[in-house]
Amino acid sequence: MKSYSDQFEMGRLPDLRITVQLMGLHGRKVDSLWSYPSHEHPMYEIHWVVDGEMEMVVDGQTYHQTKGDILFIRPGVTHSCKSSGPQGFTYFCVHFSVIDRIFSKELEHHQTTSYPASSQLAIGIQPALSALYDLSIESKSTILSTSKSMKVHSAVFDLLGSLIDELSQSDNVMLTKKEVLASQIAEQIEDSVQTLLLHGQTHENGRTWVQDIAKSVNMSPSQVNRIFHQVYGKAPRKYLSEILLNEAQRLLLQTDLSVDHIAMMLGYRTSPHFSRQFKRWTDITPSEYRENTDPQTQASRSRSL
Repeated sequence: MKSYSDQFEMGRLPDLRITVQLMGLHGRKVDSLWSYPSHEHPMYEIHWVVDGEMEMVVDGQTYHQTKGDILFIRPGVTHSCKSSGPQGFTYFCVHFSVIDRIFSKELEHHQTTSYPASSQLAIGIQPALSALYDLSIESKSTILSTSKSMKVHSAVFDLLGSLIDELSQSDNVMLTKKEVLASQIAEQIEDSVQTLLLHGQTHENGRTWVQDIAKSVNMSPSQVNRIFHQVYGKAPRKYLSEILLNEAQRLLLQTDLSVDHIAMMLGYRTSPHFSRQFKRWTDITPSEYRENTDPQTQASRSRSL
């Protein structure tokens, strides 16, 4: 039996904590008269022209796009779109947000909007976009199987990894001391949720919880709240609530566990307490969320329209 002194580590990867939200992933073919009015949204958008010609106005700047071209639109930027060729065009669109300061800082660092098909970024992310586009076509009229769902997840992370890889070809973006501290606080919050899921510990009151985090990072509770809000734009308690909501939604949709069991796993003393909190977050109860968002129910309703 070998002793510890006879062993040596060949390599190690850091723990990964990244929350990605994606909405409105869709491909669409439109005619030559199609247009979409000016709008904005709080998410990043990748707009890929699969075929044809289109014109997009982004923050007052007009871009003429052809096959393979990509537009990268940032949150809060006004944009509109219309066909510009006689045959219309086909496009694929991805909206996403990322709760990860390092990732977000990379995205904020680069302000380029238009990437032609011949650009390194377009070439780098095109395989992942193609995979997602093909999966969207396959799943148009059917519910995604478990294997297809995993392929979607894989393609999404391939896309985001390739995007950051291409954007970060320039010098690495260094985090400030404040951003590092806020990231450490976020890790503490995420770890506390994992502890809940593993051990079902009951929530302590908010003041005690913030004090525990403050002690772990050698700061005062007021400093924890102030620095976290400056970097993440929200209080630590709100960040915790968002993670708990995400976990609650995941458990309601991906498991057959009862609402009582899920409430216990998330650290609530009683199921009614959890249900009240969930309704405060979403305006519906956990049971209503599970029923209304169930893929089988959605598919049935879609077929009846």
